[in-house]
Amino acid sequence: MKKVMHANLSSQRGATKLGLLMLGLYIATFLTVGLKITPIYVNNNLVTGICRELIENGEATNMTQREVRERVSNSLRVNNVPDFDLSSISVRRVSNAPIITIAYETRVPLVANLDMVVVFDTTLQ
Repeated sequence: MKKVMHANLSSQRGATKLGLLMLGLYIATFLTVGLKITPIYVNNNLVTGICRELIENGEATNMTQREVRERVSNSLRVNNVPDFDLSSISVRRVSNAPIITIAYETRVPLVANLDMVVVFDTTLQ
């Protein structure tokens, strides 16, 4: 009987406490980084989409830089996007076609004195 019981125990496999701890740390790290970085990219896609829509509709052709910034500001207020620096949006014209450049960086604190910096530089024609 003892031989059978010993054979059963040696054939069992499973996760160790250290393995489960490491798995938990990996999941916590990816969740922390993901939850902090996702809103940054969502906000960037929103700003880029607003500016792209202005160009595609032809509205940006007759708008000044101030009017473009006001339009983006109004849309961001409606979509509850805080802390976007409107001075990072610039408008220039090349042969009467508007070119909107969105260039900025965002810094997000991760843990203690560790920060994550995300840099965006988009040009829309």
